[in-house]
Amino acid sequence: MVVKVKSIVTSLVLSSMIAAPAVMAAETMSAEQKKAIEKIVHDYLVSNPEVLIEASQALQQKQQQNMREQAQSAIRENAKSLFSGNSTTVGNPKGNVTVVEFFDYQCIHCKKMAPVMSELLSNDKNLRVIYMEFPIFGKSSETASRAALAAAMQGKYRPLHNALLKQDKKLTKESVMEIAKSVGLDMKQLQKDMNSDKVNKILQDNRKLAEEMRLMGTPAFVVASTPNGQFKKDSDPAFIPGATSKESLQELIQKASSSS
Repeated sequence: MVVKVKSIVTSLVLSSMIAAPAVMAAETMSAEQKKAIEKIVHDYLVSNPEVLIEASQALQQKQQQNMREQAQSAIRENAKSLFSGNSTTVGNPKGNVTVVEFFDYQCIHCKKMAPVMSELLSNDKNLRVIYMEFPIFGKSSETASRAALAAAMQGKYRPLHNALLKQDKKLTKESVMEIAKSVGLDMKQLQKDMNSDKVNKILQDNRKLAEEMRLMGTPAFVVASTPNGQFKKDSDPAFIPGATSKESLQELIQKASSSS
């Protein structure tokens, strides 16, 4: 034990001796010397700007990888809440692959992804999609989400969902109500249900899920193997933090399907 302690102390002393010159050099360096080094670094970066691009790309890739790893862990921990299905589920309720999308009705990229999601649903009868209402763009977004969730109570979630995402103009409370009326909803019941405990709970649960997954924005997708609608625990769910192509989503869906 004494020998081990001596060894540790010796290592620490040696490390200090090695590091000391560098620390001392930095502390004793004159202002002119520091300025000269800063100029060398500046000139190098100006002459080789691609270094900054490479560093930025490397940092971005590292951040995205960390985000994916954290999200995958959160997906497994919150699988029951993510894949249990609710009133905003479309497609095959027992689909062997499930795509969960966190979205906002005023998100431009969510609007662009809407026809992609519709096409995937039309072409794959074994696909289930769960739309997670995640209003982050202000009061109008929340109003739209509340209206869509209330529409689900009348069995008309998807018609209103699609109609809201097709809007090019900024949503307002008045425009949301007009769109809801245009798809044949009982407006009196809709307005009552929009502020119901059920709608409040869904939005609260969705926000909590988003926080658990550390979502930074919308859209965000989860693609997972769900044989008979149940999450496969030993599978490898995919997480996409942002808009993506139909081909990329299709590839992930096929991968998840093969492991079902």
